[in-house]
Amino acid sequence: MVFLILFSSGCTPRQEPISETDAIETVEGFFEALDVENTDPDLMDQYVTSDFIIYEAGKKMNKDEFLDLVEGSPLLKTDWQLSDFRVSTDHNSAHVSLLNDGSFMVEQDSIRMNLKLQWLESAHLVKEDGHLKIRFYFSDNIGSTSEVID
Repeated sequence: MVFLILFSSGCTPRQEPISETDAIETVEGFFEALDVENTDPDLMDQYVTSDFIIYEAGKKMNKDEFLDLVEGSPLLKTDWQLSDFRVSTDHNSAHVSLLNDGSFMVEQDSIRMNLKLQWLESAHLVKEDGHLKIRFYFSDNIGSTSEVID
């Protein structure tokens, strides 16, 4: 009997912990999906779970509500510089915190502006259908500047 237990536990495939690189790449992919140059409307689904929630701009939103917010903004150009990653992982989940410096060009009422925003952000990631995805994202704006473009 002991032999059977040892044999069966030895045959169980070992689950590797999630790597820090995979967690960071998933967060970076989330921002690729948000980029105004992204032409794939389904790309976001590769990076977020079906029950994804984000806390952004003082509101709790699901994926569709968040995408409506993003798509409703007058963005012409997007650029995010993600840094200061701190990652904790185990076999089934990961937590990532980071600093996000965003630069945006917007046009509203024929006025173009460059906006620079800074956020302190945090993401909880889980494995879903064998892929690492973001289940919860928290974003807190910690700074902003703007200038009109001639």
